[in-house]
Amino acid sequence: MKATFFVTLIAGFVASSTAFDHAQKRAQRPQEAYKGEVVEPTLKLDTVNLKQLPETVASLTPRAANDFYECRNTRPMPSDSDCNNIIDEVFALDTPLIVAPNACLLFQYGTCWGFFCALCQQLSTDTNFVGSQLVNAEALCVANGQIGTVVSSDAPEWEAGFIYQGASLPTYDVC
Repeated sequence: MKATFFVTLIAGFVASSTAFDHAQKRAQRPQEAYKGEVVEPTLKLDTVNLKQLPETVASLTPRAANDFYECRNTRPMPSDSDCNNIIDEVFALDTPLIVAPNACLLFQYGTCWGFFCALCQQLSTDTNFVGSQLVNAEALCVANGQIGTVVSSDAPEWEAGFIYQGASLPTYDVC
């Protein structure tokens, strides 16, 4: 199954080790087709259920003092292997990104949709940072049979995570 990659871009688009070895998978994957689309989060969630991101999970990037996560039950569940394919594709891009406020990058593969959203202001980042946050969401939530989101309430605020294909993208009011 080919991954479809939807991305919201404001500026130019240039075309570690964890329990799941993404670096090896990246070298073996063929180039994929990419398409751009604007996507906005639609499911407003309360920050009351956010938990502090554990030190042990933030393995690829330093954990900020105000990084949180929330896992939620849903049926059907996205396939963990589909979500790991998304992580591999995001790392394989190895490119800088600029994301508009309240806009999301949406990554689709099989039953899994991964996302990365800028919440309050324009955000300059890269696909390695995005991939690292998706690794955290996968390890905390998807690997345990849930969907989930990692959220940073420090400026510039962002969120990243996984949902089942076609479900509403979550958003947290941290601005």
